[in-house]
Amino acid sequence: MAAVPVIINGVFMPSAKDADSQPIKGTLIGYASIPGLEVGGGPVIPPDGSPVDPPIDPPGQPDSGLAVVIKPAPVTGGWGLASQGGELQWFFAPAKGGPGPKNR
Repeated sequence: MAAVPVIINGVFMPSAKDADSQPIKGTLIGYASIPGLEVGGGPVIPPDGSPVDPPIDPPGQPDSGLAVVIKPAPVTGGWGLASQGGELQWFFAPAKGGPGPKNR
């Protein structure tokens, strides 16, 4: 199984919910792994050295008006993340129906 070293700086929250339980600032150092994930892969080279099919030209850059949604906004309303023109952009999508912002 493959594993990568990780360092997590944060706050350790106690499981108990009594008055004596306080959060503790700390650093966790360890390894993260995914069961079933293995190291491997790479190009397959034929044993006789014969050339493989010529590579296909990659498609051109998409039109700059095209946005690629990386993280869609929740259906209950909220923020999403998209890439447009080579830049990351946050966008807000309001909830469908229901109350909206109040006018003053």
